[in-house]
Amino acid sequence: RARPREEGEEDEEEEEDGGGAESALEKSPFQLTAEDVYDISSVVGRDLLQLSAGPRASAAAARLQFSIVRVLEMLEALVSGGSLAEERLRLERDRLRKEVEALRGEGAPGSLNLGPDKMVIDLTDPNRPRFTLQELREVLQERNQLKAQLLVVQEELQCYKRRFYLLRSTNRELFKTLELCKTSSFREGSLSF
Repeated sequence: RARPREEGEEDEEEEEDGGGAESALEKSPFQLTAEDVYDISSVVGRDLLQLSAGPRASAAAARLQFSIVRVLEMLEALVSGGSLAEERLRLERDRLRKEVEALRGEGAPGSLNLGPDKMVIDLTDPNRPRFTLQELREVLQERNQLKAQLLVVQEELQCYKRRFYLLRSTNRELFKTLELCKTSSFREGSLSF
């Protein structure tokens, strides 16, 4: 159960609550946070309630007037600050447009008027493109054909190697057999085959 407040206690509590809110009114509009906005609205609301409180109405009206004037000054600073930045951007955009138009109109005598799908290449640039897309496609297609031919040649080589090893091993077997035959016929005394 809450006990009735005395007049002095209420003022102390309001000063504690309003300390952060009052300081929010003193900040630059460009440094305000969402919490500061809520604090300011709390101060204005408190002062509005106190207008109907009787004996302190004149002090509340003075505080409310100060708060409202300060909030309006902050809004004006924000709006004019935004307008100034917007105006600076507009002027910069217009200046750049004029500069681009001047560059387009200046075109050096004898210069080419290139279309949207054309580009100028600096021949001294080591990273410049050296081939057209069509040339690159042709080179890649030729490379792929050569790879396919290489695979075919490698397969043929493997076939020839197998035949060679087979013939070689068959020849060794025949040579050994022939040697055996010679030795056995030499032992028997006849050299006829």
